[in-house]
Amino acid sequence: MGFKKILVAVDDPTKDEVVFNHGLSLAVPNQSHLRLVHCLSLDIYRNLGSMMDAGVGLHPQSKVLDAGEKEHLARTQAAKSWLETLRSQAVAQGIGADFICETGDPGPLICYLATLWEAEVIVVGNSGKKGLRRLILGSVSQHVVDHSSCLTVVVPWDGSPPVEYPPGKTGG
Repeated sequence: MGFKKILVAVDDPTKDEVVFNHGLSLAVPNQSHLRLVHCLSLDIYRNLGSMMDAGVGLHPQSKVLDAGEKEHLARTQAAKSWLETLRSQAVAQGIGADFICETGDPGPLICYLATLWEAEVIVVGNSGKKGLRRLILGSVSQHVVDHSSCLTVVVPWDGSPPVEYPPGKTGG
């Protein structure tokens, strides 16, 4: 099946090469356009201790907020640099590509961006979280499978074969 608009959701530079390569393999035969999407997590608990200290006057709140903003800016710049590298790899193979780097809840944001762009397929990775860890941390790929408006291809990071899910179908 030929796709013209392929949204590839990437999260981890150390593991998502397989996800990117799968999206690229779908794009090459049809000269499709890739949209790479990376969601920076909200990390509301990352500086919780410092924020609590600021709340009781142990640290100036402005200093805590400034440090958080600097950290977020550094993470954003690193992510954009990585996404530009991936985009350049796609362009070198004759594939049009762009990227979006946003802060938010990854599952809903990926589904929203795919709908807005009218993507024909979403390619997303899966870490293989199971049990309590999945319950606590959630699963971005599961959310996308359950809520996407288009075909979703889940590419496991462990090298297992990708699995395709029609729009809005549960992935188990």
